[in-house]
Amino acid sequence: MSTSTPSRIVGLDIARSLAIIGMIIIHMASLLWSTKVILSGLPSSLFAIIAGITLMIIGRNYTLTTFMRLVARGCIIILLGLALLPVGGEIQIVLVAMGITMVIVSWVPPLNFWWKVALFLIAIVAATVLYAPQTLPQIYPLVAWIAYFIGGMLLYEIYLSNTHYRANIMHWVVTGVSLIIAAVGLYFRFDPNVPGWLRFTGHTGVAGEIILSVAVAAVVLHVCLIVGKRIPTLAYPFAALGSMSLTIYILHVLTAYYWQQNVALHSTMWALGFVIFFFIIASLWKKFVGRGPFELLVSKAIKVIVPAEGKKA
Repeated sequence: MSTSTPSRIVGLDIARSLAIIGMIIIHMASLLWSTKVILSGLPSSLFAIIAGITLMIIGRNYTLTTFMRLVARGCIIILLGLALLPVGGEIQIVLVAMGITMVIVSWVPPLNFWWKVALFLIAIVAATVLYAPQTLPQIYPLVAWIAYFIGGMLLYEIYLSNTHYRANIMHWVVTGVSLIIAAVGLYFRFDPNVPGWLRFTGHTGVAGEIILSVAVAAVVLHVCLIVGKRIPTLAYPFAALGSMSLTIYILHVLTAYYWQQNVALHSTMWALGFVIFFFIIASLWKKFVGRGPFELLVSKAIKVIVPAEGKKA
């Protein structure tokens, strides 16, 4: 989650907002079966992949204090997720898996690119061996989430760590390949004869879904980075929402719990209404207050738990 990064990258906030919006739509809208098949698992995996990118941003100057703060961050996110479980209702709370994975991979950011590639491939293989025999959906398969986080770290290395001319060519090459993978993967989401280890369907946690999810995230990230640089003013509501994703997610869970219990379980109109409502809330809060309340709370808690180097608690 975006809880205190050293600097804001507008395109990354836009991408994060799309993950939040996707989850709101899946949780609350009345969708066609084909739309559900296409979207299943993609918003949450995008959320996890962007979290991996965020860890790289936080860990740009990696020290023991950085490691301890990442672990503390993960633990706080877990606690927030556990607190939301009683009011989850129809929603599977993503924060618990998010926090656990953050703790597990908190040592990975300082490794070089090829070590991350190796760990990413190992995680894909391990997830596939573990989840391929499963016939029922795995809501948030932990080993696959480890792959998502590390995949996000790799996307940071590709799209955000280097911006010179040759790197820009590499961006387009990776995006082009990812677009092809995404098209093929989404097409085969509708094919029941795909081998179990290569399933592209959501919440399976196997090689096909992981590769598809990272490919979709690469395309989304690249487009959002371009939009964030060229038309930041028009994209402001998305960037504002994405900059306080933890706050908006918690508000979504709380409001959805009441709404689905008392008004409508699934309604596309109401889902879009909530998206617009969160756009307004986030835009006004960011303009007149600044950081989201839960982002600020987590940031202060981390600094208390793990003081800066050279300072006493």
